[in-house]
Amino acid sequence: MQKKRRRHGQKNVRKYSYTYGEFLTLFPCCRESHQMNLLNHLSTAKRPAFLLGKEVPEDFNMITYGQLDDLSRASDSKDPAASCLSIIMGFEPKEVYALNVWDVFGFVNFCKSEIERINKLFNSIKPKFTSKEIAAGVKDLKFGTFGVVDWYARRMGITNQDEVFSVAWVRIYTCMKNDNEQNNYERRLRDEFLKESKRR
Repeated sequence: MQKKRRRHGQKNVRKYSYTYGEFLTLFPCCRESHQMNLLNHLSTAKRPAFLLGKEVPEDFNMITYGQLDDLSRASDSKDPAASCLSIIMGFEPKEVYALNVWDVFGFVNFCKSEIERINKLFNSIKPKFTSKEIAAGVKDLKFGTFGVVDWYARRMGITNQDEVFSVAWVRIYTCMKNDNEQNNYERRLRDEFLKESKRR
């Protein structure tokens, strides 16, 4: 696999001159050490500004909850890169295979960082349980994506749960954050009333 050195800009930054489809064909033929070197270098690829004339979003703040859910399962697909580009950019596999491999990996790296950022946001608003709630098995109540969709649908009075997948994930996150803060406040208030009653 030949590489083409980029002469304009940063030193030691290389951009591969072959397509993603060519990469998939040639990669298995490389020595293991060379494969590792290629993957290490491609892991530094940055988000491309445009792909096939379409602007790549600067972040995933505007994607839907359905797209976010699809991205979370993209790594289990036959071709995670093609799946990510299909979900976000609407590209067909044949279009993805014609893209420069550096751009494809740049987009995939960008996807990973955005998913990690969003997951951290959701993890940061998880409710804190008391020892009694933990003992009662509250942590076993994990319903995944369906649980979130079901909760939001009931919260907003939506009868068709499929509609929730078209809602921006930021909106769902904000509602969840607000509800958790409200629940935490009400819990603290009950504790204060309980303490007050015991002092009487």
